[in-house]
Amino acid sequence: MEKQLIIVADDYGIREASMPILHLAREGLVDRVAVLVHFVSAEDAQALMKTGVALDIHLELIHFLGRGDYEGDSTVKRLGNFFWHMMCGDLAPRLVKEEWRAQIELFREKFGRLPDGMNSHEHVHFFPLFFSAFLQVAEEYSITYTRFGSRGILGDVRFHPAKSILSFLHGLNRNLWREKLLPTSDYLVSVDWIDNIHHFLRHLPEGRTEIVAHPERPSEAKLLRIFKKTAEKE
Repeated sequence: MEKQLIIVADDYGIREASMPILHLAREGLVDRVAVLVHFVSAEDAQALMKTGVALDIHLELIHFLGRGDYEGDSTVKRLGNFFWHMMCGDLAPRLVKEEWRAQIELFREKFGRLPDGMNSHEHVHFFPLFFSAFLQVAEEYSITYTRFGSRGILGDVRFHPAKSILSFLHGLNRNLWREKLLPTSDYLVSVDWIDNIHHFLRHLPEGRTEIVAHPERPSEAKLLRIFKKTAEKE
């Protein structure tokens, strides 16, 4: 089995993300773009479609969590807010499923077609309370690529709270995933879970690895160029 990198740029539509992602897509440096459909403008949608890059919907619960488009809180504070709303019943699976269906329909309205793939902002679909809803919605819309990583989570960073939490949740969701077996990569990693890119690439396992990045961060945009060069050599 060969090594293959799937380079994905997240958060198209918010913060300062859209323009850096658009530049990378035009240069052919990303394979997929994750779109926050509530935040993307009609102009940005048209510009992204012209690049020919695969378009994934980046499902979110931002308004459910009362944050608007503000994303400046720490990981711990965002998690605390998330669990508070979950305990209050604001994030019932039925409501989440309805919201995600509505986001897909809004994507269809803005882009004129269904998304090529599905993932979620801050990986909220990994929480077991929502994972079944995520898989059901993907099946309903015949989505051809989903973010999971059938063989596991990668990263050479000594400790990162998001990676540790996601690895734990991945294990909880494995059995349900095996029942559905929707298309995904073999492995999943976020750029900020990598301390040493050269060490990471040397020890990259065989199979398809999805690499998630936020190109509004200059350091991550730079690393994407290295990843793309590596992918072209494989």
